[in-house]
Amino acid sequence: MDYPQICNVMKGEINNEWFAAWFDSPAYHILYGNRDSDEALNLIKNLDKILSSEVEKVLDVGCGAGRHVVAWEKLGYKASGFDLSSESIRLAISKPSNADFRVLDMRDLKNQTEWTDEFDLISNLFTSFGYFSKEEEHKSVLIGFNHALKLDGLLILDYLNVPYSQSRLVPSEVVNIDNYSFMIERYLKDGFFQKSISFKSPEGEEFNFIEQVRAWTASDLKILLLDVGLQTEKIFGDYDLGDFSDDSPRCIIVARKILDL
Repeated sequence: MDYPQICNVMKGEINNEWFAAWFDSPAYHILYGNRDSDEALNLIKNLDKILSSEVEKVLDVGCGAGRHVVAWEKLGYKASGFDLSSESIRLAISKPSNADFRVLDMRDLKNQTEWTDEFDLISNLFTSFGYFSKEEEHKSVLIGFNHALKLDGLLILDYLNVPYSQSRLVPSEVVNIDNYSFMIERYLKDGFFQKSISFKSPEGEEFNFIEQVRAWTASDLKILLLDVGLQTEKIFGDYDLGDFSDDSPRCIIVARKILDL
């Protein structure tokens, strides 16, 4: 079994494009393959309750294996989704669904001319943003959100909540799945939450992958969004759409497109 090398094992130096290889690796799908479709459907049902009947076309950005896209579709929305990982999209396409799934880098969304002003709503869920090393790359993604949304359309951005995540950070743990034993270390470094994942392949070869996501607060995100014409209207704190506070497990922003760029 082949595994991409995400970082220098000895030095722990992260590859700025770590997500491109990691999300397509067998190890990623083994470690995260148990994500719950029922949880996804529950979140989408809760979001459905706060949306107007005018919302019809939904784009899920960073859709992974498509669990949220399928949930949107089950509730009657015309749903599309894309992900950088061809393996995730292969899994998404295998689901019983009529959704449009594509392999696409979210930084290239702004260049998809057929999607200009196309969607009533964009969802970006389960912290599927904040991976990049350069600020202009993140801004490029947000410009893409503006580009693909109709004027007055909505963005739902589900992000980690920094105070909550920092106070409950588990420094290290071992996760055993099938024949794999993943050694996981978590830390805050240079403005990123980082997760180092070490394990041995079935052939006994050692690997060390590093994930990272920007430690943006709710205030940071509101500023980033407004800078690209997306005005925050509401922030929820969990998947039941409870009130947001420092003790909330999630930071779920609902923002409206107020101008074209």
